[in-house]
This record gives sequence, structure tokens and C-alpha cells, in this order.
Amino acid sequence: GETIEMVKPFAKKGLKGIFHCFSGSKESAEQIVEMGFLLGLGGVLTYKNAGVAEAVVDIPMEFLVLETDAPYLPPVPYRGKRNEPAFTYDVAAFLAELKLMSVEEIAKLTTENPCEAFEK
Repeated sequence: GETIEMVKPFAKKGLKGIFHCFSGSKESAEQIVEMGFLLGLGGVLTYKNAGVAEAVVDIPMEFLVLETDAPYLPPVPYRGKRNEPAFTYDVAAFLAELKLMSVEEIAKLTTENPCEAFEK
């Protein structure tokens, strides 16, 4: 919440960015995308009790990117192990199921989104 409030005045001036390793609530997600920022989703998305899936299920795809926080926060089924970029596929697969899309479409959109956001 504090970070969102700190960023708001700069967002009004055109600041763009990605909220890395998003792990907030649905309300936070909505506030972030309302400012035009993207949500970075990694392994935490796959954690049953984290609430991230519920927070982003209704967020439009144009605000989502996939990321790794390697070597930390690996997705299920790798919890407790060292995270690595290859595990981003598991996050994509989880998001595809959540959004009722193909993994290929998720990969395409989440690759294009940051490029488009930073071109504007």
C-alpha cells in the first residue's frame, strides 16, 4: 500500500514500470494497473495460500508479465529447491489454466506486454 501511494504522483506524470514479484491483494492489483503499471508474476502465483491467483484472475492480460526471482521463490512443484529461469514455464502453465488460455498465448502476451509498455 505504501509503495502504491508513493508511486501515484509519478504515475500521473507518465512513469511506467513493473511491480516486481507481485504478491498483493486484488485491490492492490487493481490500483497498480489503474496507474498503468504491469504486474510481475513468478512462482508465488502458484502457491495455494498466497492469494495471488485470486488477485489477478480478473486483471486484463495486457498488464501481466512473467518473471523469475531466481534463485528464490520457485513455483510449485519446485518449492524448497533453487529457482531457475526454466521454471517460468510452470508459471506460464499455471496462468494459462487460470485465464483459460494456451501456454503459447500466455507466453506471447507476457513477452509483448513489457515491450509495449516501455515503448509508449
